[in-house]
Amino acid sequence: MASRVVTMTPPLGDWRLPGISSPLSPVVGPAQMRRQNQMTHEEVIAYNLRGGGHEFTEFEVAQNDRVLKARAIIDRIGDILIRENATATIVEPGCSTGDISGWYSQYGHKVTGIDVTPGAAAAARAKWPRMTVLETEIENVEPIPCDILVLCEFMEHITDPVGFAKAWLPQARFVVIGHPLVGDGEDPEPGHPWAYYDTDFANWFPMGGHELQEAWEFPMGYRMVIGWGKRA
Repeated sequence: MASRVVTMTPPLGDWRLPGISSPLSPVVGPAQMRRQNQMTHEEVIAYNLRGGGHEFTEFEVAQNDRVLKARAIIDRIGDILIRENATATIVEPGCSTGDISGWYSQYGHKVTGIDVTPGAAAAARAKWPRMTVLETEIENVEPIPCDILVLCEFMEHITDPVGFAKAWLPQARFVVIGHPLVGDGEDPEPGHPWAYYDTDFANWFPMGGHELQEAWEFPMGYRMVIGWGKRA
């Protein structure tokens, strides 16, 4: 069993997010999140089962930069956790092929991924055999206590993100959150029920009793944000 989560990044204090990114300082405020379509819960699930309108690919290949950014943040949190324990419990709703959190299962950490898409769940199980993968809707799963809750490109895919956040975030010591931000227009993905602004991103963290530690904006054809928080 590995003695630490950190496997990729420099020690704390000499740390940078990989790739192109700009520090972002969103502040808590009145919600600006906007429902950008009237898809029902069932329609959203059907859309996700079709792969979100895209051909099914592994994120480690198709969106490698985003995957590495998320892993780097988990590594940073791992530098904190290792002072207390050699292993971590990581939970990732909407894990797809597991390329963010599944990585850590090979080092002895307890990783649980949840995804409704059969192809993605099967790929995650094949690639990360030590990862527990639940193939179901997130609404069918009771919130799971964990050290790190990973929510990368997930919050824009669910019909009740605030209800989810209030139920799940308090279960985690640390949270990693990433999703598109509205730029000059709507969220460019038509299958996303919700479009979020900078303030909405900042608002997630207090819902679980967390304080936002760091956040970055980076390009992915549109504005993306990723950041992490820890329990106050």
